Amino acid sequence: MTLLFILFLMAMIFALKNKRTLAFYSFAISLVASIFWFSHHASDTLAILL
Repeated sequence: MTLLFILFLMAMIFALKNKRTLAFYSFAISLVASIFWFSHHASDTLAILL
């Protein structure tokens, strides 16, 4: 989870430093990673005993 925040932070830093292509690529990588992370957790079964 921390890796996602670091990737988004890198994208913001690249955008502030006017490195447009690096900002787009790092944002795209972090977006794909967050979608993968969401789908991984959304497909887990819950161990709830009622």
